[in-house]
Amino acid sequence: MFEVISKYRHFLLPLSLVIIFDITLLAMNYRISVQLEASSININIAGRQRMLSQKMTKSLLLMHYQQNQGLNTDAAFEELMEAMSLFDQTLNAMINGGETLSADSQLIQVEQFKETVIQTTLEQSVALWNPLYLSIQQMQLNDSALEQLVNAMVADNLQLLALMNKLTNQLEASAKRQTYLLRGLQSIIVILILLSFAMAINRLIRREQYFSKLMEKSSDIVIVINSASGNITFISASVKLLLQHEERYYLGQPYHRLFDQESATRISHLLLLAKKFRPLPYSRCEVQLVRADNELIDAEMLLQLNRSEDGRTIELSGDIRDITERKQLELALTEMAHKDSLTGLANRAQFSLLAEQAILQAQRKGTSLAMMFIDLDNFKSVNDDCGHHVGDALLIEVAQRIGQRLRASDTVFRIGGDEFVVLLSDVDNDRHLQKVGDKIIATLSEKMVIDNCPCQVGASIGIARYPEDGENIDALLKAADEAMYRVKQSGKNAVAFVA
Repeated sequence: MFEVISKYRHFLLPLSLVIIFDITLLAMNYRISVQLEASSININIAGRQRMLSQKMTKSLLLMHYQQNQGLNTDAAFEELMEAMSLFDQTLNAMINGGETLSADSQLIQVEQFKETVIQTTLEQSVALWNPLYLSIQQMQLNDSALEQLVNAMVADNLQLLALMNKLTNQLEASAKRQTYLLRGLQSIIVILILLSFAMAINRLIRREQYFSKLMEKSSDIVIVINSASGNITFISASVKLLLQHEERYYLGQPYHRLFDQESATRISHLLLLAKKFRPLPYSRCEVQLVRADNELIDAEMLLQLNRSEDGRTIELSGDIRDITERKQLELALTEMAHKDSLTGLANRAQFSLLAEQAILQAQRKGTSLAMMFIDLDNFKSVNDDCGHHVGDALLIEVAQRIGQRLRASDTVFRIGGDEFVVLLSDVDNDRHLQKVGDKIIATLSEKMVIDNCPCQVGASIGIARYPEDGENIDALLKAADEAMYRVKQSGKNAVAFVA
């Protein structure tokens, strides 16, 4: 044994160092994996806190609306209680350590956040949340109490959202600092391995092959672009999974092959900054990638500047992730927020946005604008005699019929139970408005049979004109509403202009 050690001592010593360093690297990789997993969970639940805060506000607003309309608030109240409980449980777990639910409703253990800045943010959040939480728990379901709570929630929600955003950013920064530290130590160990023994080179080759295979299976695309030439110097094999082109299609080619024109212009600006050794204005951006069939794919690109392999130029490296599903979800949520769930018409929130835009456009062009307030006649009797399911079907039919009597440039909104508003742009004269109103009344007064139940309704219509009857949305809507009520009082089923 001693002879073998003596004979191979020049090899055994560096080999021993390599083994020690390898074990250290493996331990650090495990540590990084654990840290990234913990950080990912923390960041995800912090992001969920933002959504829960918005969900509570939405539920309160829905309860307020349902109570005003005389509707059942049990479902909205249950949703509020669920969001409130999960928000409070998660906040307590973050500040004291403890259990909460993950996104898939699994029980997870959250370690106490010990960094001072994060603790401060959490303490501020608790100070803002606890009084609000107590108010919600003690809430009495009456108009005045609910109105006060809605106002308080809306006022505090922006502060709570800001604190949750701040917390998410702090968690990301903390995770990044710890990861960078561990990566830095890894780099030092790799250098020691290279200096220790030639066998380390073989070890590095095997590691490179190992991580390359992992990258091939990753859904993310790693790309490096030379700032001097604008050519792609590296792209991961995972590009084929997303864009259906092999690596060789992009390697050594201009970056324009990867992006659409707008995204390519943005990348061109970043490369110009890199070429001039200037810092990037942001660390991530959204881009669109061009697939082999010319379909565009929404993606997010994490950006970083590095020196090239030869040290002569600066390269722009990026981690590109497909966010198509996220974009579709955001679009669906936006659509839900601005559309009436029953009729598919734009709702009151969308009405406020579009009406304001229409007024601004009319101001710029010097044109007129009209607002038509429509309230169905005898709709309550349909609900009472035939049931609410028939009433709902009738509202859908009414929405379609109103839309069929309008121009493509006009827009109809459902702003209440049986209340509709129509925006008419570029109106020439009152005769046109009278004609449109008469058409709507005629089509809505026709007998409709829904689910074997005969339905006979009509419409009382009030019309306000811009700028004669009001110079803002509220004034026009109030004037049209008052005109409509004059029709209701004088016999219904007619059109009235603002007096």
